[in-house]
Amino acid sequence: MKPARMNRVMTSGALLAIVATATVACTNSHTTSTPPASTAGKGGAASSTSVSQVSSLLKTGISQADDKNWSAAEATFERVLSAEPGNVYANYNLGVIYQTTGNANEAIAYYDAALAANATYTPAMYNEAILLESTQPLQAIAVYEKIVGLNPKAATAYLRMALLQAAQGDTSAADANYAKAIKLQPSLKSYKLPAKQ
Repeated sequence: MKPARMNRVMTSGALLAIVATATVACTNSHTTSTPPASTAGKGGAASSTSVSQVSSLLKTGISQADDKNWSAAEATFERVLSAEPGNVYANYNLGVIYQTTGNANEAIAYYDAALAANATYTPAMYNEAILLESTQPLQAIAVYEKIVGLNPKAATAYLRMALLQAAQGDTSAADANYAKAIKLQPSLKSYKLPAKQ
């Protein structure tokens, strides 16, 4: 199966779930239903009077995105960034909105902003890697390697990396990463590496 088709199959849930289940696609682990009490990125903290407002805006934006009201969700997340420019969740969610609505360049810019605030935020890495697969496969592989370095149980990252490596002709790396993906999540064996030539 080609990575582009897998893109539609494996990320549709992650794209709509935004913060509530953002880690499912790349980690298959426990997820939180809301951002932590302090939503500030490493670049700065929200004032004590705005933390609850920021949290409320994030929840509103998630609800709007769940309803596919993209313009309202975008405006809400932009309000979060006005109060807290380094907010990981607002940047990530704006990236998701732009990715979902077909604007890859804007999505990558917001994922980069989320990663500037939290360099280990794997949901932003994962979605960015998906966007890079078709145009910059080697960069996408490097991002997947970073994800599995941070989370060795990221089965879908191993699988997507294996598919890209196979397409690049690196069959030994592809086979090894495919085996890791299947060991971690046996249901992924329905995705096959291309036949060796």
